[in-house]
Amino acid sequence: MRIKRFRSPFVIILLTLVASRIATSATAKVLRSQDGAATVYVFKDAYALDRFNKLPANALSDDSLVEPLLTCKVAQGSSIIILGPGYRTAFVRVTGGNASGCEGTVPVENIRDQ
Repeated sequence: MRIKRFRSPFVIILLTLVASRIATSATAKVLRSQDGAATVYVFKDAYALDRFNKLPANALSDDSLVEPLLTCKVAQGSSIIILGPGYRTAFVRVTGGNASGCEGTVPVENIRDQ
């Protein structure tokens, strides 16, 4: 009795391509500022974002307090890929603009569909 062998490498490759296509299209997003500012902040981590949110309003214009919390500043509409989604924050990689390659944490409210 001979058992017919299934082409498993072909199926695995096909499923991998389909899954990567679905994952890429599902996470291709852009960054938007909540207050309409020209730049969007990308923070080092969720702790840095929390520290930023606790700063008094008059301290937000002081670069010496804000800059240490950031990995980069990006223009509104910059393309991103979500690497780690969360409930209140997401870990993202910037894929467009002059900050391409920058990785960090942003509030989920700053993430929009293209």
